Amino acid sequence: MSDSPVYRGLLDGIVEYGADATPRLILADWLDEHDRPDEAELMRLHVALLATCCAPDQHPERVRQQARIVELLTAGVLPCVPRQTIALAEGVEMTFAWIPPGTFLMGSPPEEPARFDNETLHEVTLTRGFYLGIHAVTQAQWQSVMGDNPSYFKGENRPVEQVSWDDSQAFCTKLSQAQGRQFRLPMEAEWEYACRAGTTTAFFFGATLSTDQANCDGRYSYPYGTGAKGVYRKQTTSVGDFPPNAWGLFDLHGNVWEWCQDEYRDDEESEDRDIVETENIEYTARVLRGGSWLYHPGRCRSATRSRDAPSFRVYYFGFRVAFRLD
Repeated sequence: MSDSPVYRGLLDGIVEYGADATPRLILADWLDEHDRPDEAELMRLHVALLATCCAPDQHPERVRQQARIVELLTAGVLPCVPRQTIALAEGVEMTFAWIPPGTFLMGSPPEEPARFDNETLHEVTLTRGFYLGIHAVTQAQWQSVMGDNPSYFKGENRPVEQVSWDDSQAFCTKLSQAQGRQFRLPMEAEWEYACRAGTTTAFFFGATLSTDQANCDGRYSYPYGTGAKGVYRKQTTSVGDFPPNAWGLFDLHGNVWEWCQDEYRDDEESEDRDIVETENIEYTARVLRGGSWLYHPGRCRSATRSRDAPSFRVYYFGFRVAFRLD
């Protein structure tokens, strides 16, 4: 039924209408009419969450809505979002999910445990939508484009790691040339907007993060003492092993730190969050987001920011790819 022309047309309408939620609500009605009530509920809840994310204190119902979204996703309900898939080689594809334009609260509130001073809470508007890889670039994807595999923890479906920001730029350049489309890293604001998907809690999953939800070091519960202690896997895991967020994106918390396009600044506020250019200064630090398998949950929060030299490689640095239609 997902191949239905009507269904595909409704997804196309979501892209065409940008931030307008009307096509998503129409699709939710269609899902109900075609006996897909869980997907319809997930879509309506997500629309409601996105609509209230800049004033969470005024909408106490958000706690229940977010908890139900996580429950549905954990049960295996996949969000109905526009996607594009490109072929890289025989049996190797890359899938991207549509992230619509919108406004959100970037950073963390002063009371959030483990926050840093460089996480100033501020409102950000993204005026253009974009497609974002549903997970970090895998070793199979890297191999098909670059012809080698620099990763320490080998596995075709694991994220490629031991790649620098410079390496990620080389990948995007070669991918763009092969596909005839401009691929790039996400801007930092785009990354956090996509990660949060309308949430304002420390993690997409809520106030705590368990090792059933992400690949992180769960041996220590601090500073999220209400979260249960979990496992420490000591390595990357295959992409998509954990539940996605409401835009169908996987592994935004943990597994590998992900490079962003931006140069790092202590003050992350900017007048134009849609700028995608960056000065190519050799030693200017670049932004990393999301935490990794090596770090405890406090370092895998939606707002956590890190940075490193663009030439630096290590076995917990990876990246995912974005593109726009224009």
